[in-house]
Amino acid sequence: MSLINKLKGTACAGVMALESGIGRSTRFHEIENFIVFQHAPALGTVIHTTPLFSALKCAVPAARITVVASGFSVEALRNNPNIENLVVTPNPISDLKSSVQSLRRQFPFRNQKFATLFPLGNERMRVTLQAVLSGASSRVGFAVQPALYRIPLEFDKARSQIANNLRIAEALGHAAPHVEPRIFFSEQDEGFALELLAGSGVNLSKPVAVFVTQTSVTQRKSWRPERFRKAAAYLKDRHDAQIIFIGTTAESKAIEELRSGLSFATVNLAGQTNLPQLTALMSLCTVGLTLDTGPLHIGRAAGLPMVVIAPAWSPPIEWLPVNNERFRIFKNADLPTAPPDYIIDEVSVDDVTSALEDLLARFGEERLRLSAAKALQGK
Repeated sequence: MSLINKLKGTACAGVMALESGIGRSTRFHEIENFIVFQHAPALGTVIHTTPLFSALKCAVPAARITVVASGFSVEALRNNPNIENLVVTPNPISDLKSSVQSLRRQFPFRNQKFATLFPLGNERMRVTLQAVLSGASSRVGFAVQPALYRIPLEFDKARSQIANNLRIAEALGHAAPHVEPRIFFSEQDEGFALELLAGSGVNLSKPVAVFVTQTSVTQRKSWRPERFRKAAAYLKDRHDAQIIFIGTTAESKAIEELRSGLSFATVNLAGQTNLPQLTALMSLCTVGLTLDTGPLHIGRAAGLPMVVIAPAWSPPIEWLPVNNERFRIFKNADLPTAPPDYIIDEVSVDDVTSALEDLLARFGEERLRLSAAKALQGK
């Protein structure tokens, strides 16, 4: 019988009984030390956790936050000023034993009161077991095994990912107003982004438009390449904008095929940055056009005004920046599920170019001033 199966069922009650003397009487609103587990498998999930750190620091100015993380979560959170300590361990989903051993060696807040928090994306039994077997008690958050939590939460479909994560702060007894997600980058990351853009011939005194044209092959969220080309041509003809394409190394070939149909020069930076560097790069740009995919959340975290082409089958409230003046979201149809041959044809080129024009009118000059100033500072 596996370790997981041994700890299920009646063992859960035993664990909680063992911890009851330590944590049952905990006054969560008085706690200042927090351990947050972050092994989420999706980039957007990690980024949508960052408002929780801001909310905790706002509600508890003396808060000390440690995040236990693996994979790209480490890169996304490394520079976050709200996090005092980033403990890197193996991912418990793939290597529970090593993850527990690693956390035990690095365990924070020994002999101090703390709360252990589980934001969305971490409601996996092996993530819970990493906490249990390492001694992280007083567990609060989204749970696959509620019996092992002091305060278990379930996802509320009427709220966004961000709002759901902020419920953790509310469960601890704190007010938690909406906070936008952030990825923080260093001066070195910004310097790298400036050099990359300059080396690619991008002039930051002119508008720069970021295009995100690819998604995972498992996601039915595509827009036709000819429509992206028409939107790029519009920005070039109307604003003399420079078009840069971003994505993963694996997406570069598809991006090259799309670019080959354009009559003017563009830039492909797919696979040339890490997460903080890409955030810095997007913060230097003027406007963005994106599908509903990972780089959208990076652009949002960078404060980049963007037009979002959203699929008909996905509820915007969960992932997208609704009711935010810096974004224009087009979800022009409703479907219960994604058909096998689905393409987002219900969003037209005119929809997109009109929205890009609006964002440039509202934010273009401000963005250009900021990026041009950064370019001068970097010289």
